[in-house]
Amino acid sequence: MTSTATSSSHKPISGVKKLVQRTKKMRFPRRANQFLQMQDDNGYSADQFMAPNPQIPWKSIVLAVVLFVIGAVGLTIGALLKVGIIVSPDWLDKGTPLLVLGALCFIPGAYHVGLAYYAYQEYEGYSFSHIPDMDD
Repeated sequence: MTSTATSSSHKPISGVKKLVQRTKKMRFPRRANQFLQMQDDNGYSADQFMAPNPQIPWKSIVLAVVLFVIGAVGLTIGALLKVGIIVSPDWLDKGTPLLVLGALCFIPGAYHVGLAYYAYQEYEGYSFSHIPDMDD
C-alpha cells in the first residue's frame, strides 16, 4: 500500500491545476516592482489633451450678420412684391429674383448667426471653432 501512495504523490500535475500552482508561486522581484512604479509617470500631462479655447472669428460673424440682414430684407421686399402690397410698375417684375437672392443670403447667414449665438452662450456642443474663419 505504501507503494501506491508514493506513486500517486509523484504524478505530474497537468492542465488547470498546474497553471494555478504556477501563478500562486509567482512573485514580482524587487526590480520588477521598481519598474512598475516608474511606469506611473508616463510622460503625459492632462493639459496636453485639452483643446485650446478658440479665438472668436469676428470677420466671419460680421459677414454672417450682413448676409442675414440682406437676406431678410430681400425676402421681405420680394414677398411684398409677390403678394401685391407694393404695386410700383418699376418693381413688379423683381419679386421672384428678390425672393431667390434673399433666400440664398438668408439661409447661410441665419445658420452662422445661430452658431455664433449658441457658442457665445456656451451651449453644449457649440464652439467658435465650428464657424469658418475668414483669416485662414
